[in-house]
Amino acid sequence: MKGKIFTPDEANRMLPLVSRIADDIVASYADVNRALQAFDTEKARAESDPSREPILRERDAAVAATLDRFQGLIEEIEALGGTVKDYERGMIDFYGEVDGEIVYLCWQRGEDSIGHWHRLEEGFGKRRELPAPAAA
Repeated sequence: MKGKIFTPDEANRMLPLVSRIADDIVASYADVNRALQAFDTEKARAESDPSREPILRERDAAVAATLDRFQGLIEEIEALGGTVKDYERGMIDFYGEVDGEIVYLCWQRGEDSIGHWHRLEEGFGKRRELPAPAAA
């Protein structure tokens, strides 16, 4: 494990920014898939028609640019201390602590706050609600 251990409050304070980046990740992931499909289609055409090589190079450059943008968004989340767990649904985990155990604080697009956690070796399907904060 490497990274900051967040309290739920600390992680929640970042959600306005994290949410915007997660939206961009989901859109960018779809763009990557479209660019790859266009490249694959053009590659098949270029195999039978060498005059299409310039178009294939354009498609290749488009894939590279789209992947660069996508990777940049992932790096933005990582710089904030998060880990992207699902590119299509925009799931982001942050290291946290529950009952003395290092866990993932679990969030996905559409949720108003980080209200769930799961163990490091578990996934989204095993997430559970965060315990209520202790009264001060």
